[in-house]
Amino acid sequence: MKSNLSIRLLISLLLVGLAVLESSACGPFNPIIPTPEFFHKYGWGKSMADFDREENLRLWQSLTSDRIPLNDIYKVVYRDSWDAFDRATSVSKDNSNLFYRYINNTRDDEIKDFLQTAKSIEQSWASIQSPWYYPRSRDNNSEPNNFSEQIERSKQYDGSRLRDRYALQVTRALFASRQYAECIVYVDSAFADIANDNLMKRMAQRYVAGCWSRLDEVSRADSLFALAGDIWSLSVDKPAVYMIKHNPNAPQLVEYIRTHAKDSVLASDIYPLARRLVASNKAKCPGDWNFILAYIDNEYNGRTDAAHSEIHRAVNQKFSSDELRDLARAYKMKIDARIGDKSNLLSDLKWIENLMDPLNAESKEWIRRCQNVVYEDWVPALWRKKDYSTAILLCSYADNFSPKSQRYTACSPSRYGRPDVSLTRQQMRYSEDVFNLTDYGCLSFQLMGSLNSSQLASTYARIMSNTPLYSFLRRKANTDRDYYTELIGTLALREENYARAEKYLSQVSSHYLKTMNIYKSGELIGDPFKAYSSRDRKICNPDAKLKFAKKMKEYQHTMRNGRSSDDRGLARLMYAIGRYNSLNSNWALTEYWRGDPYMFKPDLQYWEDDFARENYGFLHGYKVYEPSYDDDEEEYVDPTEKIYEAEKKAALAMLRTDEAKAKAQYILFNLKTIIKHYGNTTTAQHIRTSCDHWKSWL
Repeated sequence: MKSNLSIRLLISLLLVGLAVLESSACGPFNPIIPTPEFFHKYGWGKSMADFDREENLRLWQSLTSDRIPLNDIYKVVYRDSWDAFDRATSVSKDNSNLFYRYINNTRDDEIKDFLQTAKSIEQSWASIQSPWYYPRSRDNNSEPNNFSEQIERSKQYDGSRLRDRYALQVTRALFASRQYAECIVYVDSAFADIANDNLMKRMAQRYVAGCWSRLDEVSRADSLFALAGDIWSLSVDKPAVYMIKHNPNAPQLVEYIRTHAKDSVLASDIYPLARRLVASNKAKCPGDWNFILAYIDNEYNGRTDAAHSEIHRAVNQKFSSDELRDLARAYKMKIDARIGDKSNLLSDLKWIENLMDPLNAESKEWIRRCQNVVYEDWVPALWRKKDYSTAILLCSYADNFSPKSQRYTACSPSRYGRPDVSLTRQQMRYSEDVFNLTDYGCLSFQLMGSLNSSQLASTYARIMSNTPLYSFLRRKANTDRDYYTELIGTLALREENYARAEKYLSQVSSHYLKTMNIYKSGELIGDPFKAYSSRDRKICNPDAKLKFAKKMKEYQHTMRNGRSSDDRGLARLMYAIGRYNSLNSNWALTEYWRGDPYMFKPDLQYWEDDFARENYGFLHGYKVYEPSYDDDEEEYVDPTEKIYEAEKKAALAMLRTDEAKAKAQYILFNLKTIIKHYGNTTTAQHIRTSCDHWKSWL
């Protein structure tokens, strides 16, 4: 039967955080849950000009050569002025830009003349938009001929290769010179036999829409803007609703919805329209719209089951882009977690791992997505179902999938984990890897430490089973036996199960123990059985935990089975001292760090406290007690100290002989009490004959 001290101390640990103030450098920092993009786009997203530019660059590439980088085309077409273009194509023939090199080496005067005309129009337009522009005539509207030369030059083009591009330049020049009626008539004529999906025609239609708007035909302008996909130029109150009704297949519409996805009103407005669109089979890219429906159901409607069906339907449909298809599958992983569907977890992890390849330009963002899926969705869901083995193994996999912490070995160069023995303390102190999420500084270790020793032992056995999922995850997770066994033993110490602690700690290699920071930083030097703080720290014992477990087990046995009341009382006193110290000054026996109280608070980047409380409230706290005072400013007392004092008093009350009482007071370093009350004991004689200047202690 456990002693009262055992029970009361254990209860106190469950109710309160552990006390002692140490440096925040003693422990790792909290694993911040990344918040990357899935469906919602942070910021403004792409504009209409971005869509036009991307498509135009690809069209220029197809007109010239696929080997010309898009960045080179962008510089020539969009960045360089007329003068810079003229120099690069007439004066300086040696140009590293491959688009210029193509124009010069092929002597493609057709492209050269066109770009000169386009840049001339752009230059003239920029000049009249400048705040320094002052027209020659007082009537600002009487100068429609500013672009007359460029208009005539563009109309004279009689080829077919650049016909649509020259027609767009005429349109731009007419619009810039405010010849709105002429612009409308010209576009209707010039683009009559050009396909509606032609980029130049779509851009010209937007200029026509602008003309109608300036002629106070707003409704007509909106219909043309919608037809061209320009949702940003609509004058209606609900642009997304208008676009779904008039041009639901415009890629700009999905972009707009993504950038406004946090708007619950917009989500409510478009949801029924999106559902009807999907049902009508009129969507060219139904995957986009199934994704939208899944997002709204999951984020706003509280219909996770419906979202699960929609997202699974989405990934088997056509999408407007590969990017959106990949994001939909990643979002599916989140919903699968919330619904508890593990059927696709292995295949999804293999897929996302390919995207996390360091050679992929977006690898860092995909690592963030993987960690978000695991930390935000899978771990809380698995923990609620008590599937601790999958939760810990999956979390360890995500903890280690980072370019800065890809070591996957028993030791890592992290001051907050188990550092490589080749690193000096000075190197560890200033290492760039100090904040990495490795070993003890990771969420998976927090999960392990939030179980009891029996649970963790059985969990580790399951983790090492050869299921396809576990075998895949173990490749990049820390499953080192010493790592788990040492923690199981430490948890047993915390639980006062010293027999189990001895069993597991005796299996941990000495080499492993010497690589631990609590050993390297000297936290295992102090004697836990001294009733006062000892600064005599010379030797750090890697077996300190094991020796402590053996000694506490011995005291437990004597407390219960000692031959005399004196034996039982002295054992109880030593047990109380050891237990109290293991939770305070010798905290490294039962913990791995002491520091900032918020250090291990699970957190999203945007400090969503409700999420942390609701999904990670089960984590073992490792909090620091800050002294607090009530209204009467009474002194704060550590609750573990109250228990210790009560247990010490009870132990002393068990003692019957003066010899035992003197021994107890000697343990407590109360020399004056011994000399005064127990002067005839061997302990008092020892003090008089063995302690230098013993009278100074009285």
